[in-house]
Amino acid sequence: MYKKLIAYTLTLFLLCFSQTALAHHTPTTAVIEQVMPAVVDVVAERYDKKVKVGEKKGFVPFIPQGDGDTESVKAGSGFVISSDGYVVTNAHVILNIVDKQGSAHLTFENGEQYEADLVNYDKESDIALLKIKDGDTFPFVRWGETPEVGEDAIAIGSPMNLAFTSTFGTISAINRFTPSSPPYVPFIQTDVAMNPGNSGGPLFNNHGELIGINTMIITGGSQGSIGLGFAIDGDYAQSIIERLKTGEKITRPLVGIIFRGVTKKDTEKSDMLKHQMDMAAVGVGSVIEEVIKKGPSDNILKKGDVIIMVDGEDVKMKLLATEIAKRKPFTDITFTVVRDNNLMNVTVKLGKK
Repeated sequence: MYKKLIAYTLTLFLLCFSQTALAHHTPTTAVIEQVMPAVVDVVAERYDKKVKVGEKKGFVPFIPQGDGDTESVKAGSGFVISSDGYVVTNAHVILNIVDKQGSAHLTFENGEQYEADLVNYDKESDIALLKIKDGDTFPFVRWGETPEVGEDAIAIGSPMNLAFTSTFGTISAINRFTPSSPPYVPFIQTDVAMNPGNSGGPLFNNHGELIGINTMIITGGSQGSIGLGFAIDGDYAQSIIERLKTGEKITRPLVGIIFRGVTKKDTEKSDMLKHQMDMAAVGVGSVIEEVIKKGPSDNILKKGDVIIMVDGEDVKMKLLATEIAKRKPFTDITFTVVRDNNLMNVTVKLGKK
């Protein structure tokens, strides 16, 4: 009897162990286990330490000026990007503390809590950079490349205050531009379920590499996700984050041109342009329709020039503004253009908006 009891107990133990082991050895669960320790729940709390006459000492509501808003508490998601505790989230998650009259509270999935300082933010790109005050080293995410349409995607965040929720889906489109954002901020569109609270959280590929910052949804009048989620493209985000680390307010460059896409009629006028279009990827080529007088490109670029490359790299028409926006004012940018059936490089010193 005892032998049967031992055998039954052993069998039950092995069955439970094998089911647990199996659950932790699927590709998806392995990715979640890998990246979850670097995801944080973000709460931004505004306060004013000043004490007014007749008031008790303590925190009282403070209404910030400028870019800030009036909410005493805002919440969202974020993720750690380096072992020394730099954290990325959306700017709209922390806008109530941009005047330094508040603090960000971060919670990891294991329950550990930290306070973080606001290093810098870019309201137009909707990206903010925080730095954890205390602690030694932290787990962090690793950047991946811009995905292809149809790839698997994973979002982690705190939708509806349900912290550390993982949702799954596919990449629906890349290089999307939305009416509510500047025309140079590219988004990845995904059908991964997102809801309020996912803002600022990470979007991963199925290898656990970071590909975007979850930022917004289009609801069509409903209150929840209908399969239209948008994450700031990771390549663009990295260029902004590196600038945020300097602590300087991000300013936008000015090139001073108006442009459109290349048409078949354009290629019929120039053998060189037709040759370049045949060699280039679909969507490459921007025809300059106007050069703004006294702007940075005046007397350098010309009406009718067709921009093929920026700093030696092919650039699609709809991403030309993005490529320019990544750069700092008063730096040089080199355009490869087709002009009068000739291919040439033209360098412009960018201005400032």
